[in-house]
Amino acid sequence: MGNDEVIFGEKNGLKYMQFKKLLELGVNHFYTLKSNGIDFATGGPIEEKSYQVAADVLGVSRDKLMIPKQTHTDCVKCVDSRTSPNDLKFTDGLITDVHGLAISSKNADCILLNFYDPVKKVIANIHSGWRGTYKKIAEKTVIKMINNYGCNPEDIWCFINPSIRVDHFEVDTDVMELGKEIFGFTNRTDDFIQLGRIFEGKQKYNIDTVLINRILLETLGLKPEKIVDCEICSVCNKDKVASARGDGQGYTRAISIMIMPE
Repeated sequence: MGNDEVIFGEKNGLKYMQFKKLLELGVNHFYTLKSNGIDFATGGPIEEKSYQVAADVLGVSRDKLMIPKQTHTDCVKCVDSRTSPNDLKFTDGLITDVHGLAISSKNADCILLNFYDPVKKVIANIHSGWRGTYKKIAEKTVIKMINNYGCNPEDIWCFINPSIRVDHFEVDTDVMELGKEIFGFTNRTDDFIQLGRIFEGKQKYNIDTVLINRILLETLGLKPEKIVDCEICSVCNKDKVASARGDGQGYTRAISIMIMPE
């Protein structure tokens, strides 16, 4: 599972994946894998216990962990130690330059993108499902890093966590046509929209949302070699990775957490 860009670990019963380069850059982080008794979706004691275990593994206090209330928006917020949970409603991306602050995003197939500018010392963590991708939340995150923190896109690294990949992301004609309309300016729709199977008399299509995000980021000026993909499909690896499409009803959620370096 994965490629040589990532490593896997386990601590306190929590299994996780990390990016080698992000660790080299000094950013403590992980993306959680399926672990017994751990779920970031159930609510109540199990979810809160999972947050505490995650915080303990990363060596950060629970009150430093920022958890946005994701609703497939394009809302990206800059956070600091004064940010409260109420400030994180209807939010799908967080940015900070505050040392020791942990920012998170959750998924079960959607793309989670981790950003780091080692020059300006800024991190970002965003949730980009197909709706967020169509709303260009990744692009808006980088623009906010540039405008609010003075980041240079050529300095920014982006890390792509496990998510559903093109072979499994099957859509109907309406979603395909909307994608063509939104991203026609790239002149690359044939690269990320594939003709799929015919199911129950309807033509299906497969869309590569990971590639769409990569194109948007490179267009903004991120260097291709600084966009690092773990290449893990959540559906293909549903035994180890949270997947709504793979598991169906009762699926679990994973969390990605990044801590701004001291």
